[in-house]
Amino acid sequence: MTDDASDALAARLAEAHRTASPVDPNGGSASGLPKSIDAAYCVQTQLIGRLAVDRGDPVGYKIGFTNERVQTDLGVDEPAYGRLLEATVVDPPASVAAAEFVGVRIEPEIAFRLDEDLPADASRTRTRDAVATVHPAIELVDSRTGWTFDAPLAVADNCLDAGLVLGAGTAIDGRSLGEEAVTLRVDGERVDSGVGADVLGHPLAALAWLADAVDGLPAGTLVTTGSLTEPVPVAAEETATATFASLGSVELRVS
Repeated sequence: MTDDASDALAARLAEAHRTASPVDPNGGSASGLPKSIDAAYCVQTQLIGRLAVDRGDPVGYKIGFTNERVQTDLGVDEPAYGRLLEATVVDPPASVAAAEFVGVRIEPEIAFRLDEDLPADASRTRTRDAVATVHPAIELVDSRTGWTFDAPLAVADNCLDAGLVLGAGTAIDGRSLGEEAVTLRVDGERVDSGVGADVLGHPLAALAWLADAVDGLPAGTLVTTGSLTEPVPVAAEETATATFASLGSVELRVS
């Protein structure tokens, strides 16, 4: 993929973010699409540069495709990461407009804020010790190509990031996060559930995977570790609530 093709795809995706209208990602030419994950991350970097003008600088990472059910649903077979931008991370209860998205879906997730640097190849104990706080969260995901993509295109589209509703953080202490259960409800009706082990076997395993993938994470980084359920579509006038066993609950209203 040439530099010009990478920049052109980033520009089309950025326009789709701005207008909430799906785009033809290749502009009529399949040669304009990334064929590898490495090429896709180059597009993602250019896309983030365009989005940061309005949405602020990156404050952390979102890990995607850590759940086998999500991998099956979206047709991908390995984890990936995107960047979280400052203005898209909000406190609950939050409200968003359905018209701001191509087709928004939600995912309940466990997020971490780091208290110290986390190097690549860290042990489970070292990874746990690097965590300052653990948070309940609802991630918003969207596909600017109308939910038609392969793995490289999903990565190029910032790993489908569309925002994060981040609940209050608490100390990790002795929590058994692999057993941390969540129930996702829309307008009070249970639509799905999951546990921490649904993301690469344990949320800390997902965090360690990211540290390896980006060659270490600095203190202060916010990381959300992947969905504990399949992505759930939400529509205007619906309210979603993710209720975690010990971390609390997070609410999102779609108008």
